[in-house]
Amino acid sequence: MNAGYIRFIRRVKGLFSVKVLITGGAGFVGSNLAKHLSGKGHSVTVYDNFQRGTGNLPLLKDCVVRKGELDDLPAFIARNHFDIVYHFAAQVAVTTSYESPRSDFRVNAEGTFDMLHALGAFDPHKKPEDITPVIFTSTNKVFGNNVNVIPIEEHETRYDFHQDSGLKGKGINETFCIDMTKHTPYGVSKLAADLYVQEAHGIVNRCSCMYGTNQFGNEDQGWVAHFAISKVLGKPLTIYGNGKQVRDLLFIQDMVRLLELQGERANELRGQVFSVGGGYDNTASLLELCKELEVQPKFADWRPADQKVYYADISKSHKLIGWKPNVSVKEGLRQLQAWASENKELLARHHRQ
Repeated sequence: MNAGYIRFIRRVKGLFSVKVLITGGAGFVGSNLAKHLSGKGHSVTVYDNFQRGTGNLPLLKDCVVRKGELDDLPAFIARNHFDIVYHFAAQVAVTTSYESPRSDFRVNAEGTFDMLHALGAFDPHKKPEDITPVIFTSTNKVFGNNVNVIPIEEHETRYDFHQDSGLKGKGINETFCIDMTKHTPYGVSKLAADLYVQEAHGIVNRCSCMYGTNQFGNEDQGWVAHFAISKVLGKPLTIYGNGKQVRDLLFIQDMVRLLELQGERANELRGQVFSVGGGYDNTASLLELCKELEVQPKFADWRPADQKVYYADISKSHKLIGWKPNVSVKEGLRQLQAWASENKELLARHHRQ
């Protein structure tokens, strides 16, 4: 199949089966996307080492599942052809990056580079349109300490950007300045991967907080699900800091819809960076979330590099591809709590592992 015909297939929505590779596809975002795309008739291959467990395997029943490490991914790519790659495989916790910075670098930075290299992304003889499109989940942590020096206001239950910052009610967009001096190890490794994907003419999503069903959240990553799961299992909940930290919450169904739209228009969106989250209308503080979930937390000292306020300016996605979140925080939490209650035994086994 020649490159021109493949590009034609990508432009015609829903009429052809596209061969999709999702790295980290057994994780939260990957498994939900895999289920959605395979349900649309696409040929979906999931590549994962299952380090976070096998709880999402039922979502992958219509997918080809390959267990493997990132070290083996380039050889796997070389043996197979894919029309598009969603790259979600990563070390995802700031805390873990401090504990094991070398492993964090190897997975996030080196692993992403090796994957892109296997796709021929740095071949000077290839045109950008002949390189397999890659859609990547980056993070707001790539901005480093610049987020923490934005002036903020303190209110009864939350912080917010100060009125004079120009960001209040709008959020941080794709052009926000990256701090080149102060990062977490996690922020450094994801920034390196972020830039390599851009260099490879891929699509970068700098994500805020994603949450929803089939998320086995814990204290270090997936905090909204962690709060809901802790309530269902009757486990104590600790907030680090005073709980007024604010994030914009993006429900998984809305994230999957964004990723699908980007995949359908991958060629015209090559090289684009998107600020991704729930936007200002879907912001919540930790205290406000605890109140909504009716849980009583304990409090502990602030954790390193925690951002007091972060929410994304998502206007670019709306302008370019007509996307905006549909699921409110209240409705998303309702669905998350229902899923956690229905899967109480599974969650209890997962947390005992």
